[in-house]
Amino acid sequence: MLIGALVLGLMGVFVGLKLELTSEITHFLAAGDDGRLVKLSRQLAESELTKTTILVVDSQDGDLEAAIAAVDELAAALAEDEEVAWVRAGWDDDQSAAIYELYFPRRMYFVAGSDAALERSLGPEGLDDAAEELKRQLRLPTAALIKQIAPEDPLLAYPAILDRLEAARAGPLELVDGHFVSGGEAAVLMFGTVHSPFRAEHQGPVQELIRERFETLASAARAEGHELRLRQSGVGRFALRAEAQIRGDITRISIISTIGVIALFLVLFRSPRLVALSLVPLAAGVLSATAISLLAFGRIHGLTLAFGASLIGICIDYPIHLFNHHVLEPASDGAGGTLRRIRPGLLLGALTTVAGFVGLGWTSFPGVREIALFAAVGIVAALAATLWLLPPLMADRPEPVALQRKLASVAGGLIDWLAAHRGLLYVVPAASLIAIGVAIPRVEFVDDASALTETDADLLAEDEEVRALVSRMDAGRMVVSIGDDDEQALQKNDEVHARLLAARDAGELEAFRSVHDLLWSRDLQQRNLAALSEGADAGAGSAGGFAARLDAAFGAHGFRPGVFAPFAAALERTRAGEGAAPLDYETLAASPLAEAASSMRVELDGQVGILTLVRGVEDPEQLRARLADLDDVHLFDQRALMAEIYASHRESTIELVGVGLLAVFAMIFIRYRRLGPALAAFLPALLGAGTAVAALVLAGFALNLLHVVSLLLVLSMGVDYGVFLAESREHPSEVAATISSLFACCLSTVLAFGLLAMSSNPALKAIGLTTGIGVLASLVLAPTALILFGGTTAPARKSEHA
Repeated sequence: MLIGALVLGLMGVFVGLKLELTSEITHFLAAGDDGRLVKLSRQLAESELTKTTILVVDSQDGDLEAAIAAVDELAAALAEDEEVAWVRAGWDDDQSAAIYELYFPRRMYFVAGSDAALERSLGPEGLDDAAEELKRQLRLPTAALIKQIAPEDPLLAYPAILDRLEAARAGPLELVDGHFVSGGEAAVLMFGTVHSPFRAEHQGPVQELIRERFETLASAARAEGHELRLRQSGVGRFALRAEAQIRGDITRISIISTIGVIALFLVLFRSPRLVALSLVPLAAGVLSATAISLLAFGRIHGLTLAFGASLIGICIDYPIHLFNHHVLEPASDGAGGTLRRIRPGLLLGALTTVAGFVGLGWTSFPGVREIALFAAVGIVAALAATLWLLPPLMADRPEPVALQRKLASVAGGLIDWLAAHRGLLYVVPAASLIAIGVAIPRVEFVDDASALTETDADLLAEDEEVRALVSRMDAGRMVVSIGDDDEQALQKNDEVHARLLAARDAGELEAFRSVHDLLWSRDLQQRNLAALSEGADAGAGSAGGFAARLDAAFGAHGFRPGVFAPFAAALERTRAGEGAAPLDYETLAASPLAEAASSMRVELDGQVGILTLVRGVEDPEQLRARLADLDDVHLFDQRALMAEIYASHRESTIELVGVGLLAVFAMIFIRYRRLGPALAAFLPALLGAGTAVAALVLAGFALNLLHVVSLLLVLSMGVDYGVFLAESREHPSEVAATISSLFACCLSTVLAFGLLAMSSNPALKAIGLTTGIGVLASLVLAPTALILFGGTTAPARKSEHA
């Protein structure tokens, strides 16, 4: 007893110190050898894209200055937070200087983005167009800057680079006084976090900082006659809301279920001592499962803990069964003797339950594996506590209360009546089979991990508003170019960019956002330099030859001969290897453009993937056909791909449940060595699970992964009911006690899972509805199966206490 108390105490301290919840949807995405694109999908769930949050501040009176001032204050506050990796509210002079140092010395490498564009740009017509463009630029208000760089950059390659960078870093945003602005009225701020957006312990303080700081700013602005509004877009807020909801459900379920179990025990046994003892297996099960899960996974998914809170329905079965039998049919040698009599049923029930969950350990869903481990450990610990900790603390000859006698009497009478009307009993399983037969053709599965979480309508609407202002790309749809290294991936991305330009011109897509705006492959950069060196015709073999042609072409448009000598000198130095080397990803990643670049690059098992986001794809198959001949280039639709993979692994999970069922039946058959008793123990669970599915389908529910997992709970408890009754079949005096035990077990289970069914969270509702309906059906079917297949017709009223 002391060892048990010490172990439970230590586990309680460990759980209290180490408990960390997560709401990451990646726990319910398939893992394993699923190909690079599936791994890409998992990486995207925690990539720089999801770590980025966008804040938009505007004033109801349209005062842009007030909005910009508020954004500057928010940016300063966020920049001081350790969890914030970077903050961008615009573009400052220091960044401009860094961009100049990065790109201007390399302008010779960035003249044109394709061979066709190079040929035209450096041909006679292209040079004429460049001269006209330079003349036009010299007439604009920005002429002073153009005059400074024109002698070294007559083709205006550097201003073209700046135009691409501005489009890449701001998207549809404008730059006003160095600040990102949308629609001329709203100031925009973007920041990225260090940790995953699903880590509430990190996201929570950041969101609280934003809330508190903006409330202060809004109050100050209100005093000056401005009404500021803050909107934001980011995964972090959704994850926080989901975790808060799950925590609330767990707390409510745990408190109400515990109170319900205590009330049930008080009504049944009228013994505070037994009430206290009933909580020992429950505490042992939940604490052991939580501690082992923390050791195995580091943190626990909220759905696992919610599922664990509902384990009350299983863990409490063992002490209820022990207490009821000891009160109604006590052994002459005390509680230990009662336990020895019912121990085979307890062990078989627990063993079959654990076997079912252990089978799920081979599923490809990390979240399901976590649930399987949690449940298996919790059940074993609850059984161990029932077997070893409870008997020494129980009275040897307890007196049954009037309610227990009444329940046993009613149960005994019910069994007698059913045995006398055996023919009518076939109606119950027949009705179950008919319902299952009608429902099976109508079964629909939702193969979408997002269906496991509830989306807050207000947050979603706000998120879509912000993304419409700032980032108008299709969520989860992109082109990915995969290579063995950055250079190979960038080479493919260069070609993808050219194909997508053609697709946009053909109306096959509306727009796209590419790393090509920031970085070209080294190969393309070298081709640009070679084209400048050789000129448009193969006969010009030097930089001087091209410079002469450029002088002639520009001279025809009124430019003074020799004015572009600095350009020729710089070109010659670059050709000789004395200038800047071509730009590579490592250099870009060390620049102010690091965030923009890293959000479009992923690593996949030693390879590199370059992402191109797209918008308004009219026909995905048409676009795929345009890219089909490019090696290892894919049009990636995250939602469609994950639905396909999800369906595949959901099917394999169902197969694992089926294998687990066969293993459970095999164990039951080995125990009884006869088909009749084995069917009596097994059929209630099987038909109960089928009835639960039928009820859900006929009620209009589409099934998801957690409906499938919940069927294991139904099968587990249904097998317990069948086994407990089958163990009593040769001792009719104990049948009444067993049925009254099952009634109490079912009440506690339905209480726990009924609360889950009322949750607004789709996953918790799936667990609650499936299990609640299935357990009720199993309770009804268990006595029926005993009489039809159990091989006993003896009256149950022979119980002395009944």
